[in-house]
Amino acid sequence: MNRLLVAVFIGALLPAAACGVKEELYNAKVAELDKTRAELDAQRKAADEARKKATAEQDRLDKENQALKFRLKELGQKADTTSADLEAARKRMEELRKAQEQAEKRAAQFRAMVAKFKSMIDAGQLEVEIRNGLILVKLPDNILFDPGKTDLKPAGKEAIAKVTTILAGIEGRKFQVTGHTDNVPIKHGKFASNWELSAQRAVEVVKFMGQNGMDPKRLSAAGYADQLPVAGNDTDAGRKKNRRIEIVVQPNIEELPGMEDIGVPKSNG
Repeated sequence: MNRLLVAVFIGALLPAAACGVKEELYNAKVAELDKTRAELDAQRKAADEARKKATAEQDRLDKENQALKFRLKELGQKADTTSADLEAARKRMEELRKAQEQAEKRAAQFRAMVAKFKSMIDAGQLEVEIRNGLILVKLPDNILFDPGKTDLKPAGKEAIAKVTTILAGIEGRKFQVTGHTDNVPIKHGKFASNWELSAQRAVEVVKFMGQNGMDPKRLSAAGYADQLPVAGNDTDAGRKKNRRIEIVVQPNIEELPGMEDIGVPKSNG
């Protein structure tokens, strides 16, 4: 493909050179081609990395599910003790069964989202992850915003519009858009700190999603500044990963532990 681009550009330049086009124009076109090739290489690398992460996350989920199944089976085989022990075993089995069901649901949801976002993952535009038990869509800030800005770029609007279309089709879910920055302080501009910048970026994404098919009642926004890094801030590469927008799939109430599950007794009133 790169050779074809070279042929196209050179084919366009030769007639122009023959007509007296200045050498500077030729050099500019060659530089533009080099930049395009570099961007394509960067996109391919990002796509490869995203695919590897998705595969690793799926393997982790499968192992978690298998471990829960084994523990459930093992506990079932031992549930032949006294009545008190049997009741405790039954309760534990039910807890494990619920945990297994939730793990299977998360794995199925994760696979479905990866499939829906496959083209954008392959293009290096986003990643789908599970972190702290939550499924989220992660977009790097350089696709969405210029440095220190909150206005969505054309490419950013296109990416968020695609994401909105997919997420809007997931019934019964709410989404929180979270803004994140690196730890470099803001020294100029209209924002006093990274807190304001991260929050305003999240709000801008929420507003755009609401204008492009998502029910605003399903959305919320939050800014975390540099408080939840996903990489070290001591390198350019790490800081780049930390500058991001994440769209978190919020859990339903039935997926949360009950009051008794966390040790809170029932009220008699």
